[in-house]
Amino acid sequence: MLAFSILRSTASRTAAVNLLRVQQRLPQAQYNSNGGSTSDAPEIPNELGLERKQRTGEDVETVRRRLQYQMRKRGILETDLLLSTFASEQLKLLSREELDDLDSLLSNVDWDIFYWATGKSTPPESVQLMAVFQKLKQHASKRGKTIMRMPDLDDDSKK
Repeated sequence: MLAFSILRSTASRTAAVNLLRVQQRLPQAQYNSNGGSTSDAPEIPNELGLERKQRTGEDVETVRRRLQYQMRKRGILETDLLLSTFASEQLKLLSREELDDLDSLLSNVDWDIFYWATGKSTPPESVQLMAVFQKLKQHASKRGKTIMRMPDLDDDSKK
């Protein structure tokens, strides 16, 4: 129980959900050689009491800078590369509504985002309906098998 009290105050939602999956030994979605899902992972309960922080009053540029950081520092290389290259190409072009949808999308587990964007599994309907998710999916499909690296930060984002 000490681990849960520490997590409640210090860990990110993603890390807490992953820890909860391991501790409860919940089944993960299994993927076959074609990339299709062979089973659906159950909904992860929010037993840790970690709620997503609701940010209000942020101006658009602050949201863009925050999302750029969150898209570069996910923790899983594949997702970092996918999201950071998407951010470098698209983040400045997104509307406020798309930024809000992207913020919501980023609250999901890294591997879920990666598999949804690459078409390895089917995302929830709420994610499928996001215009920004469709752009991310298109971005993922055009990356092909090229070697990717983290894009450099532009001078505006280093403030």
